[in-house]
Amino acid sequence: MIDFLVSAGVALLSGLGVGSGGLLVVFLTEYRGVGQLFAQGVNLIFFIFSSGAATAVNLRARNICYGAVLLMSIGGTIGAITGALIASVLNPDLLRIGFGLMLLIGGIPSFIRSVKAFTLRVS
Repeated sequence: MIDFLVSAGVALLSGLGVGSGGLLVVFLTEYRGVGQLFAQGVNLIFFIFSSGAATAVNLRARNICYGAVLLMSIGGTIGAITGALIASVLNPDLLRIGFGLMLLIGGIPSFIRSVKAFTLRVS
């Protein structure tokens, strides 16, 4: 039951635009005891569906720049293959630390924007 609730919560946060992929990976590694690499793979599969829905909405609204899609697809494919090869030879603890640092560094701009927005509302 907890797996369903966490998955539904992550899906809801994703639909609201919150970068919730880290939450799923943390849940899988810390509470379900799966390896970091496996958890990140599950996370990628999970978000295929949300990205597919977003793609459908943007196709319908004609909000897609196909040249940018092509360039990002090429870069993303090269990056994914390279990242998977590197991750397969890294120590899992180092991979976990790197993932945590990436979440922290990626979250800093959002945190700063939230604090600024809050201080504007309060003052």
